Amino acid sequence: MPSINVVLIDDEKSLRDVIEDGLVGLFGCNVRAVSDGESGQACLRERSADVLLVDLLMPGLNGFDVLERLQSGEELAHRPEKVIAMSALTDSDTMQVLRGLGVDSVLSKPFSLKELRLALGLGEPGVYRTRVPMRPVTQSVFSAT
Repeated sequence: MPSINVVLIDDEKSLRDVIEDGLVGLFGCNVRAVSDGESGQACLRERSADVLLVDLLMPGLNGFDVLERLQSGEELAHRPEKVIAMSALTDSDTMQVLRGLGVDSVLSKPFSLKELRLALGLGEPGVYRTRVPMRPVTQSVFSAT
């Protein structure tokens, strides 16, 4: 079974390390973890990713900026199949903006590795179900609210 290629963008090193360790050690993903939006954009230009995990609030090029560029198709190898935003911002206005930017799910910080596994569409650790539709973990960006 092929590994999932993930680009992880988060400026908090400790959280980035925990997420990366879980993605690699528990779920068998190939991960490219970076600390800022510019580096994340470079990763998306250089190689294809199945999943983009992006923090919204970062200095410099933030997650919203990355998502806007992703939505416009700006110089990408290809658009990731799943786009997951990570943030403490889960108000209805933010959800509406994220929906317009093509986000599939939002992980409300703090979140568990189990919630991350569900957002990725993984069954048991290491098992990737490619035909299962993405289900929001903590709040749907597709709700009518």
